[in-house]
Amino acid sequence: MKRKNMVVGGKLEAVLLVLAVWALPAFAQLTDEVLVTRKTVPVATIRDKATIKFFVEQYFITEDKIDSMEVIDILGDGFNEKDVLEVYPSKRIYNLSESDTALAVMRNWQRMNFITVVGSKTGRGEFVTKTNYVAAGNMFLGLVRLLERNYVGKKLKLQFDFDGTDNGVATLNVWGFHDRDELLKPPESGEQFAHDLIFYTRTDTVYVEKPVYDVIYIEQTVTDTVYVKRGGP
Repeated sequence: MKRKNMVVGGKLEAVLLVLAVWALPAFAQLTDEVLVTRKTVPVATIRDKATIKFFVEQYFITEDKIDSMEVIDILGDGFNEKDVLEVYPSKRIYNLSESDTALAVMRNWQRMNFITVVGSKTGRGEFVTKTNYVAAGNMFLGLVRLLERNYVGKKLKLQFDFDGTDNGVATLNVWGFHDRDELLKPPESGEQFAHDLIFYTRTDTVYVEKPVYDVIYIEQTVTDTVYVKRGGP
C-alpha cells in the first residue's frame, strides 16, 4: 500500500471562464459547438462506520467529519485505479489508485441487479420488445406510448427514481431534448371519442299459453352509452 495523501482536488466546482469574444473569436466559436449533457455511471454508497473507517485508513483521509462516501465508477468498467472516491459532506475527491488493498475489496462488491429493455419500431411505426420480464416490458411500452402522446421532439433521455414507501419521493430527470419548448406542449387527453358500431345479441325464451297466431314478433330497442378509454397508461 502506498503511503501518500491523494487529494485530487477540493470540492468539484463549476469554473466560469469569462472570455473576451473580440480578442479570441476563433476560440469563442469553438465553445459554441460543445454540448453539455448527462452521463449515468455506477456508484457505490458507503454509510456504515466500519467501512468508512477502512477507507479513511487506506487513503489517509484527515477530515474531521464524514457522513458517507461514494465510490464512482467513472468509465463503467468496474472499480479500478481509474476511479475516484468522494467524501461527504466536504465533497473532496480522492484517487483510488493509491491502495491495492482497497481496490481488491471493491472488486468483490456485489452489484445491484438491473434490467435493460430494448425495443424497435415495426413497419407500422409501433415499438415492440421481447423480454422475459413482463412487468418491465409493460413499463417500457407504456412509457413509449406516454412519450409519443406528450412529447413533440424526436430524441429524449430520461432517468426516473421511484420510492413507493409511505414517505417516498419520485424524481424524473429529463435531458437530451433539442429545445425546452419541446417540453411546453400540454399533454393530450387520455379520453378518446370514436364512432363505433356494437352488436348486442341476447337469446331468451317467451312462453305464450294460447297463441292466436303461429308467429309472434317481439321487438325491443336498447339504447346505452359506452365510454372507452384510450389504450395505454
